Amino acid sequence: MINQLTLSALFLSGALSAQTFTTFTVADGLPSNDVRDLALAPDGTLWMATASGVANYDGVGFTVHTTASHPGLASDDVLTIAVTDDGTVWAGTDFGVSVLNGSDYVTYTSADGLGDDQVKNIKQAPNGDLWIGTINGATRYTGGTFTAFGSPDIPFGGVLNFAFAPNGDVWMSGGLFGIIVYDGSNFTTISTTQGLIANRIRAIAFDDADNKWVATAEGISVLDANDAHVTDHVQVFLLPPPDELNPITDIAVSESGLVWAGVYVDYLVTEGGVSVYDGTTWRQFETSDGLAGPNVRRVLIVGGEDVWVATSTGLSSISNVLNSTVEIEGDTDLSVFPVPATDRLEVRLARSDVAAMVEVLDAEARVVRTGLITGGAASLAVGDLEQGVYLVRIGARMQRIVVTH
Repeated sequence: MINQLTLSALFLSGALSAQTFTTFTVADGLPSNDVRDLALAPDGTLWMATASGVANYDGVGFTVHTTASHPGLASDDVLTIAVTDDGTVWAGTDFGVSVLNGSDYVTYTSADGLGDDQVKNIKQAPNGDLWIGTINGATRYTGGTFTAFGSPDIPFGGVLNFAFAPNGDVWMSGGLFGIIVYDGSNFTTISTTQGLIANRIRAIAFDDADNKWVATAEGISVLDANDAHVTDHVQVFLLPPPDELNPITDIAVSESGLVWAGVYVDYLVTEGGVSVYDGTTWRQFETSDGLAGPNVRRVLIVGGEDVWVATSTGLSSISNVLNSTVEIEGDTDLSVFPVPATDRLEVRLARSDVAAMVEVLDAEARVVRTGLITGGAASLAVGDLEQGVYLVRIGARMQRIVVTH
């Protein structure tokens, strides 16, 4: 298990390119390149919500459901999808939730007990309850009954996603006012007041140590097993300056403890992709690596380590991830200059055959800047950082620096 505070001595070598990318588009059978959500069925079939209907992939080809082929489907513009333990498919739209019942869909709306017809996310809890996030709150479906929760228990902004704690608590990604936690009786909130980097929450993932990885509009916040804020990752994906804000679109943890995050920025620049964290460094993958597109909507772990990525321009799978991180034996000298730094920081490794991620941490151990060393060198902009003492970290090696203006 990889903990967010572990400092392992891993460097990334030429094997960075060892991942296998496979991309699917309408040319391969997708009904639309605009893929919004993904779900894995118990039989291994991958289901997806798209802008032109529901689709599933069995490893060979795609099967498509639209309002033409399945008139019970509420809309072809499908926003989210889930498959329950018994194989039932639930598709969320702006006009209610449609449930595949044999050969066609049955649609349920607010008239049937949904809190709102505009559905944002659907997830099944380990106890079998189905949770439906809507624009105005959340609805639980159990025993054939819908129970809606809204204000004041769930603040304005609705629920964008769900995660489930080992103790059975339901963690909800609030659209505007932080995390909402439901323990079966009471609702509590966790917000910037408790240390979150931002209150707009896109997703939450738990690791094996019960740490919570919280995807926000401004980066990732990490809470420990006691729900205390421990650190932030504000730059997991390098963007062209001056745009360095990392809005996280989704987050997931693999069986080995790798943390995957989707990032997308659509102002100043249009950039994005996925990044993976091994406990020490973030590595990013984008269209130049084989990803279908920059606008990442969903990240799904399949088979323990393989990763499926839904984007607005197609569907990608990433495999052979673990084979891409190799340990390089022996030390390599690290030099950082100038000290103090004003506008830019130069980082050098004695070995030019090593590619590695370099991180700059502030006094609260938050990662505030990252860069990729290639050919033994990297240059990082630090002119926008506050004056003070920072740590430069590469693997297990760290060096203290001072930033002044």
